Amino acid sequence: MQTVTLSDAQARLSDIVGQLYPGEEIILTQDEKPVARLLAFSPSRPPRPLSEFAGRFRPLPEAEQDVLKPHDRDWCEPLP
Repeated sequence: MQTVTLSDAQARLSDIVGQLYPGEEIILTQDEKPVARLLAFSPSRPPRPLSEFAGRFRPLPEAEQDVLKPHDRDWCEPLP
């Protein structure tokens, strides 16, 4: 993990950002104490199509399905 002083980061921000690779972080320090963390942007992957999960799940047996039903509806009512 790389550290850079805040004043150095202010002077060389575009260079520092240009050297980051996805998943890397740089800790910014002031008076030798960490004050911020600079993270490289990592684009998230696109959502997977539901068809990719076909056949991987089976329905719960009927005896276990009542676990998923709310027993007390008061807890899920919206607040006024």
